[in-house]
Amino acid sequence: MTGMDATGMAWALFNDVMQRLITLNKLEQRRHLLDRLRALGLPPGRTALDFGCGTGLFAPTFQRAGLRYVGYDIDPRLVSYARRLYRGARFISSEAELRAAAGFDVIVANCCFHHIADDKLSTELARMRSLLTDGGTFVMIDIVFPAGNDPSFLHRQFRKLERGTFVRRPDQYRAIVERHFRVRRVDQGRSHVVSLPLNPVYNDLVILECGS
Repeated sequence: MTGMDATGMAWALFNDVMQRLITLNKLEQRRHLLDRLRALGLPPGRTALDFGCGTGLFAPTFQRAGLRYVGYDIDPRLVSYARRLYRGARFISSEAELRAAAGFDVIVANCCFHHIADDKLSTELARMRSLLTDGGTFVMIDIVFPAGNDPSFLHRQFRKLERGTFVRRPDQYRAIVERHFRVRRVDQGRSHVVSLPLNPVYNDLVILECGS
């Protein structure tokens, strides 16, 4: 392993460990995602794309739902790390690999759009639409601004830790997504620290389930 590879792996390991510590291995989010994937009623072996997969934390969740998993992230360090961690899953980081793996029966973008500006996000959504099979499903899960003033100091600090530059209101996410997909269902959720539902430290989420 070269010095650059070692540095990238160390960074990916730190990223992975911190996510697992803060959210108790994302137990809460993985449970909710599994329920949603199973509710789609897809036959076993259909192909799913985890867009912005990072270190691949959700790969086992897609596999438990009976789906053939493909994880995509633009950061090759994270993809390289995920390949070592989840040998039975496929991870890619280039446009050519992404096109070769299409079409996907379901695409999930899980808490990555709050890092992407509106114009670039619209471009990414158009690309995802072109990767989806006819009759396929696109699911967006992302962090939203809380309604009203937030009296909790811990809650405010957690949001600062988690959020990117482009956190939006639910209606703003929907307006961008609807340029490319037909929104079938809108839900709300929460992602709690250490995955404890009664924990007062959490992020509010919006979930858009869309058709092609």
